[in-house]
Amino acid sequence: MKEHDSIPLSDYIEYSDDEMLTRSVDFYEEVKRRHTIREFSNKPVSRELIENCIRAAGTAPSGANHQPWFFCAINNVKIKRQIREEAEREEVAFYNEKRAGEEWLQALKPLGTDADKPFLEIAPWLIAIFAQRTGGITGNSKTKNYYVSESVGIATGILIQALHHSGLVTLTHTQTDEVFE
Repeated sequence: MKEHDSIPLSDYIEYSDDEMLTRSVDFYEEVKRRHTIREFSNKPVSRELIENCIRAAGTAPSGANHQPWFFCAINNVKIKRQIREEAEREEVAFYNEKRAGEEWLQALKPLGTDADKPFLEIAPWLIAIFAQRTGGITGNSKTKNYYVSESVGIATGILIQALHHSGLVTLTHTQTDEVFE
């Protein structure tokens, strides 16, 4: 027995079979042009564009609808420099101290990546994405959030596609939690 009333989807659009097929092909054609890059232009990008893409990411499905993510858009030169310095410190350990392990380092070798991360200062915006293990719907409680990794991953995917759809390019750069404490 339901404990709540169903809410009709007032903005749902039903398409014909042919239209659905056309839309699926069009979406695939757009999404397959998305690429990860490591060299960025420093050409300005409007805050409004970034905020719209983050808003789109915020529509992602999540465990118990808790939305266990926090996005932080950064374009301050000094903060981007600090992030680069901390990231490179961590990356030196990853690459030079072989924290990654030989198999992982071999997998990265064809990409030509290393501990130097100048793109963290060159890109006009950095978007840090944080997972929230607790918070519930209100965000300020001790309530457990559910499927946090999956939910944040889906929101991140939507963010990346929203940025691509807007004409921007991206690079995901994953840091350990310690870097941002």
